[in-house]
Amino acid sequence: MIGPLDRPWSGGPNPLWLTELDVATGMVLGSVAPEPWPESGDDPLAALEREARELLGGGGRCVLAFSGGRDSSALLAVFLRVARREGFDEPAAVTARWPEDPDSDEREWQEHVARRLGLRDWEIVNPGADVDLLGERSTRLLTELGLLWPAPFAALWTMVEAARDGVLVTGEGGDEVFAHWSFSRVWSQLKRGRALRHVARALGYAALPSPLRRRRALGRAQPYQSWLTDEARHAQRLALAEEEAIGERPWWPGHLRETASGRSLWLSRRSMASLCARRGARFATPLVAPSFLAALARRGGRTGWGDRTEAMTAVFGPVLDREILGRSTKATFGTVFWGPASRAFAEEWDGVGLDPRWVDPDALRAAWKEPTPTYGTALPLQAAWLAARRRREPGIAQGHPPGEPTP
Repeated sequence: MIGPLDRPWSGGPNPLWLTELDVATGMVLGSVAPEPWPESGDDPLAALEREARELLGGGGRCVLAFSGGRDSSALLAVFLRVARREGFDEPAAVTARWPEDPDSDEREWQEHVARRLGLRDWEIVNPGADVDLLGERSTRLLTELGLLWPAPFAALWTMVEAARDGVLVTGEGGDEVFAHWSFSRVWSQLKRGRALRHVARALGYAALPSPLRRRRALGRAQPYQSWLTDEARHAQRLALAEEEAIGERPWWPGHLRETASGRSLWLSRRSMASLCARRGARFATPLVAPSFLAALARRGGRTGWGDRTEAMTAVFGPVLDREILGRSTKATFGTVFWGPASRAFAEEWDGVGLDPRWVDPDALRAAWKEPTPTYGTALPLQAAWLAARRRREPGIAQGHPPGEPTP
C-alpha cells in the first residue's frame, strides 16, 4: 500500500511531485541519484575558480545573492578575484534587507565584507511585503508554477529580476556541505586527543548494520510538527529514523556525496531554475557543483578538516580573512514571510486541501497564528491556498514531474 511517504500531494499543481508527507510536515527528506563527479587534480579553490570563470564568461549579467553570511561572502570573494584577474565584468552583488525585522539584520557584516573586497557593484533592495508567503507575488508564481520548495521562494525574485538573461549565483548548499556534518566534531576531537569515549561511541554507532541504526534512531525521532495526526506522526518518525540511519556518513567523501544527493537541495535547485527561466536566466550553485565537491573530497581526505570554520578557512583562506570565515552568528528570516495575506488566510481557512488523515486542521491553524510560526507551517499554508484556488477554478493543471536541476 502506498503511504503518505510516497504518494504525491494532489490538492493542486504539484510539478515537483512533493509527497503528502512533505506537504503535511513542511519538510523534505530523502535522496535522489547524485550527479557523477569528474576526475581531476584541482584543489577546491581552483575548482571553484573554474566554475566562476565559466559563469562570468557565459553571457549576460552575473548576479550573486549576497547576504553577508560566510557562504555568500566566500563566493563573492572568489568571483571578484577571477573577474579582476582575467578581465571579466565584475559580478553584481544583490542584497535584500528588511528594516522592519531586526532578526534579519546583517548590515554590519555585509558592509564589512564589501569594504574588505572593494565591492563596486552592489544593489540593496527592500522586498517588503513581496515575500509574504501568500502575498501578490507569491500567489502569482504559485498559480503559474505550482507548489514549489522551499516555500519562501519569492524572497529571491528581486534577484531573479536582476539576473535577467544572465545568471543568478547563490551559496545554496554551503550549510549542508560545511555545517551539517556531526562527524566533523568527532574527528576534530580525535585529532586533539580529546573525548575519546565520545569518539568511540560515535564510530561504534556508525559501524552498526543499517537495521540496528534505524531501530536506535526511531527511538530518538520526535517530529516537532504539532499539527500532525498520529498516523502522520508515525510516518514522519519512520522517515526521520531512515534519514539518520543512512544519511549521516562518518567519512568526509561519503558526507559530500550524501549532501549532493539530498532531495531537499535537489528540489530547491529545481524550483529556483524554474524561477530563473521565467526571466531567461540560468541558476548556479557552485558550492555543490560536482567539480568542487570532488576536489573537497580529495583534499579533505577521509576525515575532512574539522568544523565549519576550519574547513572554510582551509578552502577560502587565500581570498577571505579569518574574521569573516570564523563568524558564529547567522540571521533569521521567519517573521518577514508571515504578512497580512498569510495571516488572513489562516483566519478564514476551512480545512480543505490537506488530508485530515495526516493533518489536524485546528492544530495547524493554531500553529499558523503563532507570533512567528515554525518553518514547517509554510508549505502546508501554500498547499492549502492552492487547493482552495483549485476548488474555485477546477481547470487548474496538476503540473509535471521535475526534470534535472540546473547545475
